[in-house]
Amino acid sequence: MRKAAILTLGCKANQFESAAMQGQLESLGFQVGDLGHDCELVVVNTCTVTGATDTQSRKLVRRVRRVCPNARIFVTGCAAQIDPSMFSDLSGVTRVFGNMEKQRLEPLLASDGPRIQVSNIAQAEHCPTLEISGFAHHSRAFVQIQTGCNNFCAYCIIPYARGRSRSVLPSDVVTQVQTLVAAGFAEIVLTGIHIGQYGKDLSAQVDLAGLVALILQRTSAARIRLGSVEPQELSQALIDLIVTSPRVCPHLHIPLQSGSDSVLQRMKRTYTADFFRDKILAIRQALPATGLGFDVITGFPGETTAEFEQTRVMLATLPFSYLHVFPYSSRSGTDAAQMTGQVPVELRRERASILREIAQEKTDAFTREFIGKEIEVVFHAREVADAGGNTRWRGVSGEYLEVECVGKDSPGRHLRRVQVQDAVAGCALGITL
Repeated sequence: MRKAAILTLGCKANQFESAAMQGQLESLGFQVGDLGHDCELVVVNTCTVTGATDTQSRKLVRRVRRVCPNARIFVTGCAAQIDPSMFSDLSGVTRVFGNMEKQRLEPLLASDGPRIQVSNIAQAEHCPTLEISGFAHHSRAFVQIQTGCNNFCAYCIIPYARGRSRSVLPSDVVTQVQTLVAAGFAEIVLTGIHIGQYGKDLSAQVDLAGLVALILQRTSAARIRLGSVEPQELSQALIDLIVTSPRVCPHLHIPLQSGSDSVLQRMKRTYTADFFRDKILAIRQALPATGLGFDVITGFPGETTAEFEQTRVMLATLPFSYLHVFPYSSRSGTDAAQMTGQVPVELRRERASILREIAQEKTDAFTREFIGKEIEVVFHAREVADAGGNTRWRGVSGEYLEVECVGKDSPGRHLRRVQVQDAVAGCALGITL
């Protein structure tokens, strides 16, 4: 069989779309696997969230050229959508195509046609038609329910790379979940670019909470996890589903970005620090064991010492289980890149380090709360632990708690009961039951 490889950078949406492209290539007679010198075709699915990821994408294409000098190289994804010429001039690149073009690879494989095939995504009215039957090398499956974003935050280029918010039809989401459950996946992660906007572009009256309720009703998925949800889109109906249904993960990932109202305003975020705080405290009161993760940016243009201190104090006093901290990275084409008061890079990093220390303490404390308790885990990684044939398995609980167990048998993709016995460096150590 003809051999191909797909290399993916960036978010869960890209990972889902790469899985869908893999299915297309396999239906066309390709064996899709790891990158090797015998690959006839290599697809690079790029990310463009920062200028650094653009550079990373270009380096990956050059590496493919070195490893597979005779392969056709296709470049797609958000970086290709924003600036296709960045890749079309690279040696060995045969095709550059956009995010909407991912839904039909067959015509791109033809020898004729333009080298660059990137449509105007701002004019896209529907999600690309993408389906997967499996998720190679994953124990949890991602399902794309939505793409695009209407927010246009000052630091973000993604609306230009993904277009306006468009939703997958509820019936198609249900069918996709049913397919993956039949393939043996216990956990389904609902993902997209801005999933809190789900359904607002559809004629059917369904929002994110309604979609989750529909999946619970019409599928046997053992565990449903939500991707990132904006704080202002965490409806009471959605929170009630997490509280009342044991099949919805007690875990939310919520972008905070800053604990300073003035910084949030410059970022063009549409909530205040007090609104965020009240929302988090209400969630934790309704379900104390909920895993809560935040995104924070340090060193946004103009961020003063006092503004950063507001963020630090807020995080020190809020309950959460983990934190993703990003020193601000300027991205050309965004409003923030043109702002005055750019914070020195070293100061951005120093502030990020301070917040990461707070986050580690929060993670450790949250993990210790589970010692002596039983939790359900999907394992996703392994390493050989000793010469006796025991393997060290790593996975996540419904609360998005990192869990480690040692055993001889593969846990597969199923939910496994684990009794937590100890906690070390934010990781729960336990035994499977």
